[in-house]
Amino acid sequence: MGHFPFSSSALPSSGPCLSVLLTMCTILKFVFFNIPQIQYKNPWVQIMMFKNMTPTPFLRFYLDSGEQVLVDVETKTNKEIVEHVRKILGKSEETLEREQQERQQLSHPANFGPRKYCLRECMCQVEGQVPCPGLVALPKEMTGKYRAALRASAKD
Repeated sequence: MGHFPFSSSALPSSGPCLSVLLTMCTILKFVFFNIPQIQYKNPWVQIMMFKNMTPTPFLRFYLDSGEQVLVDVETKTNKEIVEHVRKILGKSEETLEREQQERQQLSHPANFGPRKYCLRECMCQVEGQVPCPGLVALPKEMTGKYRAALRASAKD
């Protein structure tokens, strides 16, 4: 499951704002190639870019807890920057796989139970199944009383 550079689930829920200070050409590659990918995969993340404000470029992440994370990117290529940010802020592959399995398990159409855990509460909600007798009366041929009466009349 290659998430490049980040999937919407690869970033933790923290980090609504990314401030990028740019001064060098190598950083422009990061801005041109990787910032749009991060924005696309993480629509809730706000990205602000400030150019030529400091002599050294850096990334600043504001987390939901109020904490700031600074990443120095002066001598790094765009791929190194992406890998470093994924390493410090991204989720591990195991976490991503576990979350994917949980989503698949919850949305599997064969499962039914409480709405909290499954898509359907009852088997009767599956199209083509017999509706619940509490909601729609069953045909008399399908009721136990009718069958018992038929058997009793057949014996007589």
